[in-house]
Amino acid sequence: MRRFLSLALMLATVLATLLALGCGSAGSARPATVAKPDMNVELAHDLFFGSGSTAPATIDVTVLNRATIPILLRRVELSSPGMVQYGIYPITRQFRETIQPGETKTVAVFATAQTSVRRPTEPLTLRAIVDFEASGKVWREMLITR
Repeated sequence: MRRFLSLALMLATVLATLLALGCGSAGSARPATVAKPDMNVELAHDLFFGSGSTAPATIDVTVLNRATIPILLRRVELSSPGMVQYGIYPITRQFRETIQPGETKTVAVFATAQTSVRRPTEPLTLRAIVDFEASGKVWREMLITR
C-alpha cells in the first residue's frame, strides 16, 4: 500500500510539472515598443429570455490601437465569471482584423446567455481575453467589465 501511495504521489508530481510547463506564458508579453490597446466589452442589445432560459447575446468588443504600428486582433474569448442569476456560455472566436494606429475597431461576438431566474436583475460581468499580434509577436490582454 505504501509503495502504491509513493507511486501515485510521484505520478501526480510529474503531471503537475507537465501541466505547469504547458500552461507557461513565455513569449506572451506585449512588446515594449507597442502601447497597450484600449478595450471595451458590452452587450449590443438587451437580453430577452421570453419564456425560456436562453437568449441570443451579441457582444461588441471594441479596440483602440494606441500603438504607432498596426496590430492584428487574432482571437476573442468571452465568459461571465461569478454570475449567479444569468451569464453567457463561454465562447471563443478567431479573427484577423488589422487595426491601424489610432484606429478604433469593433467586432461582434455572437453568444448565448442562460438564466436560472425569471427576471435577472444583476449587472452582467463580462471577461474578455483578447489575443493580438504586432511585429511578429503575439500577446494577450484581459478586461473585466461590469
